[in-house]
Parts: sequence; C-alpha cells; structure tokens
Amino acid sequence: EANVQVVLRCRPLSVEEQKANVQSAVSCNDTKREVTVLNSLFKQADKTFTFDTVFGPKSQQRAIYDHAVAPIVDDVLEGYNCTVFAFGQTGTGKTYTMEGEMMQQVGELPTSAGVMPRAVRHIFDILEAQKADYSMKVTFLELYNEEITDLLASEDQSRFLEDRHKRPTLSLMEDGKGGSVIRGLEEIVVYSPGEIYSLLQHGSTRRRTADTALNMQSR
Repeated sequence: EANVQVVLRCRPLSVEEQKANVQSAVSCNDTKREVTVLNSLFKQADKTFTFDTVFGPKSQQRAIYDHAVAPIVDDVLEGYNCTVFAFGQTGTGKTYTMEGEMMQQVGELPTSAGVMPRAVRHIFDILEAQKADYSMKVTFLELYNEEITDLLASEDQSRFLEDRHKRPTLSLMEDGKGGSVIRGLEEIVVYSPGEIYSLLQHGSTRRRTADTALNMQSR
C-alpha cells in the first residue's frame, strides 16, 4: 500500500518581480498547512487549499530536507521503494529545491544545497556509521517529450543526442516483479558523495529545457 505525502513549497518573489512591484499571488500558513490563492486582482473569491505540509517563501533548504525528505531516505535504507517527485510550472523553483548548489565547501554542503546532494550525504553518513558492507550505483535519465535520454551515457553515445534519428533508444520495461527497468541505462559504481555530486552536475548540463512564455517570464 502506497503512502503518499503532498508537500507544497512557495518560492519568494524574484528580484525582477520585486523591482516591478509584482504582488504575490499566494499566501502561506505553515502552521495550518494551508495555501490561499489570492484572487482579489481578478475580482474573485480567494481559495484556500490544505496539504500535508506547507513551506512558505522564507523556508530554507535544510528545513525542507529535514522535515519532508529525510524520513523518506531512512525508509529507503530500510528496504522500501520510495520516490520524491517534484511537480510545478516553469520557474516555480523545482530545480533549486531538488539540486540547489551541489559543490562541497570545506567538507560541508552549502546552505543552498538541495534535496539530491543532501540525500546523498545522508545515505553515506548512515552507511559509514553502521560500517555497512555496501555497493552503490548511480543512474541519471531525462524523460523529455516521451523520449528517454541517458544523461550519464559515454561521450561517443551522447554526441548524437540532438539528432533524434541517431539517438540511442532506451526502452522502459516491466521487470517481472511489479517494478520497471530501463534497458541500456548506464550504471556507474560510486564510492563517495563527491563522485555522485560530479555525476549529477555532469548530467545536469545535458538536460534540455523547453523555451516557453513562462520561461521568459521567470527569467
């Protein structure tokens, strides 16, 4: 039985939005776990929605991780299959929340580090504290316009990524155990958080983004 938690984070106004004197379209009440969409500009009644957890514009990366993600990582290390799924319009802060800044500074993660680098550090800290015997592999893929791209594929495989006719085809298949597997996806063995950070940064540079009107507004 799946246990689904819906967490909502509202980003602050950007510098450009503040300069343009843009008014916030939402109001967050972290304690009541409510978000109100302010429709006064459209002469409509405000609408309030309740979630499992709400993080307002002043929320910090560490608080997001500690309260919403750390318990999930603990479950993963107990053997459960878990997923953190970030959903939202362009410019709402998904990449910042999930990735943030991943480079280590004097052995410590920067305050802007997002979910992925924090989860990596969390997993290694627990495994090392338990003196566990383990092996770890990393995969990194992109699903874009219903096409799967391996973001960690070797250079000779990925140099044709922009040519859809020459791009290596990856197929999503059932594994016979109620799960799924992507045949041909590169798996890289890693031994430290730093190796994973490097792979995440390398893979992120290969991602593609659609240029939409929302992109233009969010820049």
